[in-house]
Amino acid sequence: MKKGNTSSRRRFVVDLAGVRSAVRLHTALAVQLPLPAHYGRNLDAFYDVLTEFGGRWSIVFRNAGAAAKGLRAVCADAMAETPGLDIVFEN
Repeated sequence: MKKGNTSSRRRFVVDLAGVRSAVRLHTALAVQLPLPAHYGRNLDAFYDVLTEFGGRWSIVFRNAGAAAKGLRAVCADAMAETPGLDIVFEN
């Protein structure tokens, strides 16, 4: 069972300025978040990471823009599935 314990909460700020492609998005995610080495660099794999490891994560995405529509949807689904996962999008 996953727990949303906030005592060891980790906060990440991910800046997506200039990210205009899936390749750049997943590179930025892999550089700015503690993703496992086997991260598949696609939105399904990102969802899996969020639901497996994100229970104590607070992520702020900055400069995501409209191009991050799929990322926003995946994050919303992962938050609904994962107690303790908090994701915010800021422009």
